[in-house]
Amino acid sequence: MLWHKRFTKELASASPFSNLHHAIQSACGIWFNNVAPLPPSSLLSITLADPFPHLLILQIDVAGCLEAFAAHLLIGSISPSVSQWSKEEQSAAMTTANDTTLQELLDWNIRYQEKFGFVFLICASGRGMLEILVELKVNC
Repeated sequence: MLWHKRFTKELASASPFSNLHHAIQSACGIWFNNVAPLPPSSLLSITLADPFPHLLILQIDVAGCLEAFAAHLLIGSISPSVSQWSKEEQSAAMTTANDTTLQELLDWNIRYQEKFGFVFLICASGRGMLEILVELKVNC
């Protein structure tokens, strides 16, 4: 199973969460214990009991994350290299898209990439094109 599917499935199974801290603590625990465990020596003195468990993210492989970001195509891409999984994830968006919204998505994707240096990433499953465009604009 791909790491992102495993993480998503395990996080969904752990919900509902009582608050944001509980959600972050659960996500970190799932990520570092089940999905991508780090060697014990790399955790230093930080534990999941820490009031800021999201700081554990600072210890992940930055180069690996950058490589993963670079592998993602722009959302809404109709390139032949788009995987079947990506096509299925984006199917709701693509069925609600038209030439105007696809062009707007492309324009905002470029703005986002120029601003942050990465493609815009979003879980597109079940989301329409307008919802994705709103998220992209808000985050840009």
